[in-house]
Amino acid sequence: MAIVLRSEVEDDLKLGSYDRLNSLAKRLAREADVRVTLIAADGEVIADSDEDVQKMQNHSNRAELIEARAVGQGASIRRSPTLGIRMLYAAVPVKSDQQLVAFVRLAVNLETVDRQVQQRQRVLWLCAFGVALLAAPITYLIVRSIARPLTALTASARAIRGGDYKRSIPLQSRGELGELATAFDQMRVDLASRVAQLEDNNTQMSTVLGGMVEGVLAVDANRRVLLANRACRSLLGISTSDVAGRGLLEVVRNGDIDAAVSQAMTSDSPHTREISVIGPPRRVVSVFATRFAAGPTSGAIVVLHDITELRRLENLRREFVANVSHELKTPLASIKAYAETLRMGAINDQENNLGFVDRISEQAEYLHQLILDLLQLARVEAGQEAFQFTDVKVEAVVDRCVSQVKQLAEQKGITLNVVAPAELCKIWADSDGVFTILSNLVGNAVKYTPSGGEVAVRWWREDDKMILEVKDTGIGIAPEDQERIFERFYRVHKARSRELGGTGLGLSIVKHLSQSFGGSVNLTSEVNKGSVFRVALPLAVA
Repeated sequence: MAIVLRSEVEDDLKLGSYDRLNSLAKRLAREADVRVTLIAADGEVIADSDEDVQKMQNHSNRAELIEARAVGQGASIRRSPTLGIRMLYAAVPVKSDQQLVAFVRLAVNLETVDRQVQQRQRVLWLCAFGVALLAAPITYLIVRSIARPLTALTASARAIRGGDYKRSIPLQSRGELGELATAFDQMRVDLASRVAQLEDNNTQMSTVLGGMVEGVLAVDANRRVLLANRACRSLLGISTSDVAGRGLLEVVRNGDIDAAVSQAMTSDSPHTREISVIGPPRRVVSVFATRFAAGPTSGAIVVLHDITELRRLENLRREFVANVSHELKTPLASIKAYAETLRMGAINDQENNLGFVDRISEQAEYLHQLILDLLQLARVEAGQEAFQFTDVKVEAVVDRCVSQVKQLAEQKGITLNVVAPAELCKIWADSDGVFTILSNLVGNAVKYTPSGGEVAVRWWREDDKMILEVKDTGIGIAPEDQERIFERFYRVHKARSRELGGTGLGLSIVKHLSQSFGGSVNLTSEVNKGSVFRVALPLAVA
């Protein structure tokens, strides 16, 4: 403002119009609310808006004038000796033809300035507060619009971390956040799909492994168990399913399997071996071990197959072939011997030739019965026997069997007792098959019971089964023989059995026929006291 006043007073100073300058100073002071002072170049006061210039001192030593004279403008703060209050002074020089002629000085009461500043600060604070009040809801909405998708993303990320892949992100945002949310949601869908696929694959693999009859064992390169399916744990007697991460020997406790894994992991070809697993029961197991490498993981897969039954059947087959050979060899040898005797001239021996022919006939009949029993047993075991299931009256079948052995029983002085229940009993089976079962049991009882003994046949209902019992007071069967008595060609007394015409297949046929009819057979026996055979067969449907 002092610079503006300088141009207005410059002409008046040239003309010496001090009165007009004094009036101008007062007018400008009223308009600007400041004190205006015009000072000559030598420091004498020419005009002042507030005081009488005659009473004012020379101002040449004022700091603002000295600074203005030196640099073109000056300012200072000090207490006014005239007014006695702190003032802010600002001065500029007034020149004419490059010659300094005067100074224009403005003075402002600092208390007034402070009040104005404070007033303006209050106004500014009020304005700022008002703006803040207006901006707060807008800011809240803006922050909320930014924070909501971020919160949703955070919640979704936590849900995914917890395994919940179904929570979608309900966002309507556009721009970068919208693109981020869309990409994140698509990632969630893809991740859920892949996790579901992995779970399906794991479920399928677990189902397949769990349903396999073969045992499967997998180990890593450090011989730590990766998995062992149920069949493997059963074969090796592993009591716990928590085997992952444990050492191989710690889990299987079998040096043969450990050796098989070692050979498989050091060879490019699979390794196979047959091992024995101590039970109970004792098992024979075929081991197939091969190395695998899948990405960063390597190790070995071991497949275990229980061949105990196979080996047992092979042994039975060998025994069967040996037994059949023996059973055929003995009568054939007898037939051959008697035939050779007749050919050598005994045919003309009127006293003995018919006896030789009878022996040949007996052995031929034995062979015929043996072959019939073998064929029937083979058909029953193979499920090829054509049974005619019907309601079979037990009493009628028992009568047929008793009639068949009655003559032999009378010859040996054996008492035959038939104990029938009061009610009519029927079973659901093949009539000829039931007759075969009872005729074998009753026939054996009569054959192996000494003279004067007793054979009893009785039957009764028990739950949904009919129990057929054949009890004798014969020679009995030792406990060690009872476990094998139902095997083919197994005889407790081989010579005596053959002498009585037995083929050694009767009880085996009884067992397989009973099982074919949905029943079972069991034995209770004591040496020199007798035996009790019980056959359980299904009742006929009323």
